[in-house]
Amino acid sequence: MTKQINLIGNHPNIDHPLGAWLKVNDIAVTASKCHRELTERNDEGNEDFILWMANKLISHHYSNFRLQQLKKKYTELGFEKYAEQNRKLPIADKVKKGNATEILLTEYIQSTLNRDLIKVFKLKYNPNVDQAIKGDDTLMVDLFEQVNGNDLKIYLGESKFRKIPSKKVVDDVSNSLEKEKMPLSYSFLVEEIAKSDVELALKLDDFIVQDIKDKGQLIYTGLLLSNEDTSRFVEKNLNNDNPELIFISIGIKNPESFINLVFEKANQLIANPAAL
Repeated sequence: MTKQINLIGNHPNIDHPLGAWLKVNDIAVTASKCHRELTERNDEGNEDFILWMANKLISHHYSNFRLQQLKKKYTELGFEKYAEQNRKLPIADKVKKGNATEILLTEYIQSTLNRDLIKVFKLKYNPNVDQAIKGDDTLMVDLFEQVNGNDLKIYLGESKFRKIPSKKVVDDVSNSLEKEKMPLSYSFLVEEIAKSDVELALKLDDFIVQDIKDKGQLIYTGLLLSNEDTSRFVEKNLNNDNPELIFISIGIKNPESFINLVFEKANQLIANPAAL
């Protein structure tokens, strides 16, 4: 079993959209590098995955309330004006790329663990959809039962998109996930969970993040989405002595086109909300 599998689990099989899109190579680990390389199974159209990812964009950006309202107002109001007033999908190119990459990391970690993790869909709360939200890119919690009570793993993530990879972006992801790094938004996650599930929030509030880290149960996940040279740049430049860090590279033929296609499809779906 590779260290990559120990940290986040197996790459999903082809029955999962991410497994059907990407193949995996867990590269030999060194003292300064734990790298999982993901590349496209083929460079042809991935229409099924584009649709899946577009639906994930919507679920991460829109609350159930807003989706229901969009469906309701579709026939009652001038829909285009109403939809624009309540727009949650960004238009700004940089924000689109950042949000999509964060979502990709969230969904990938859930797919490798084969379970839904406790998380907050923070993009739903962004008052300015065309501006990036500060704080942890991704923070997810796995609460599980042990013989002597509940236990916890935390997955802290940093993700970047680049049209072309570089040493700097590898360093940026790596430096943001040094072993001294602590989550910034754990208390926010607990507060948000408490709005809908007080019992769960109380369980989460019983844990001290430093204790989780000391037990090796704070897992650091970096992701870089870029072109087909991505893995090579990660292998050449990654230098991080955090024993709980895994760096995930996703190298695809047309990363910019991929982002544009998933947002285009998501906007098409929002324009016909009755089908959602």
